[in-house]
Amino acid sequence: MKRFFLFPFASLLLAPLAALPPDGTVVNEMHGGQNIFIYADQAGGPTDAVRISGNVNTPKLVPALVDSKASNVKTPYRPDKGGVVLSFDDRNFSDWLEAMPLFKQYGVKATFFISGSIDSTALDAARKLQRRGHAIGAHGLHHLKAVDYSRKHSAEDYVRAEILPQLKAFNAAGITPSSFAYPSSQDDGNTDRVLLKRFRHLRTGGAMAAGEEIRGKDIFYVPANKTSTRGCLHGKGIDYAPSMNDRTFEQLDGALERAARNNEILALYAHGIAVSKRGHHVTPRALEHIFRKAEELRLPFYTFDQLP
Repeated sequence: MKRFFLFPFASLLLAPLAALPPDGTVVNEMHGGQNIFIYADQAGGPTDAVRISGNVNTPKLVPALVDSKASNVKTPYRPDKGGVVLSFDDRNFSDWLEAMPLFKQYGVKATFFISGSIDSTALDAARKLQRRGHAIGAHGLHHLKAVDYSRKHSAEDYVRAEILPQLKAFNAAGITPSSFAYPSSQDDGNTDRVLLKRFRHLRTGGAMAAGEEIRGKDIFYVPANKTSTRGCLHGKGIDYAPSMNDRTFEQLDGALERAARNNEILALYAHGIAVSKRGHHVTPRALEHIFRKAEELRLPFYTFDQLP
């Protein structure tokens, strides 16, 4: 069932002027307690901007599904308690979809960062994941390392070569990623500055020295009430858990316990999901361990789309 667009012009409070997202974008589902959908006719700008310009083209408005789980962009809200932001990278579509019963069993929602061409295969998987309440993020057209490319060219060139083609294809399909995961976790202040003009949040990784514990690394945590101030989140990789010293079950349990105790958001990420395969992956057993521990601690899972 579709719902139609209503514009309560008399009561609509316009947000600060800003560049608007691409044509037909659902800019903000909730504003002032009302469902409001704005047609944006200019490219660029944050996904949560709300503004009506003088040239609103009503016929081009794109209806949004009533079921919020199928919406292109979840309305961001301020998390009131610590939790986990779990994400997966690349194009492990069959892995991800086969693991959906496990996610459903524990009520876990995650963000899936897709790399490569946004072709029919990618779009089919993205829509299936969205229908299950998960978020879709961008991960680069060619999986190029942002800092290396920017040093040879510029960060703006990186956006043009690596990001805009993906966003154009996503937007044409009615999908609006609010987040981007850096390939190979390669970022710096310059790339963050430029990419945060296109995305609400970015995700990179963080290194750990031998003998360090996740729970002792502040870089992996954000206070729940300050997520809007952290544009780029540092995630802890969990591929191959628990077989590596920096991601044993004891390490992961301690990391989750800190998030619960301190009311913090912990970012975790992996790639494929399989019992065994070539390439980076986490096993269903390891995921279920994390899901059970989070459930025990009453830690919710947030998608990147839900973060303010």
